[in-house]
Amino acid sequence: MYRKTIFKKVAEKFHTTPEEVYAEIQRAIDAGYDNPDPRVQAEWRKVKIKGDRPTPEEVINYAVSTLAADRR
Repeated sequence: MYRKTIFKKVAEKFHTTPEEVYAEIQRAIDAGYDNPDPRVQAEWRKVKIKGDRPTPEEVINYAVSTLAADRR
């Protein structure tokens, strides 16, 4: 549900497509996920993922739930 709205709104703001926004976010996630620093890897282990790598949806879900928990 939010994929259509979040990625579309970002795409509109930056004059691109939702697909390109999604791909760009995935590239950023992949770069971070490949960081060998043990502290960085420890943070990635906190993200619940279904596949080999986190997806934009999984990272957004993690960020939202973490921010919501911090507000409590």
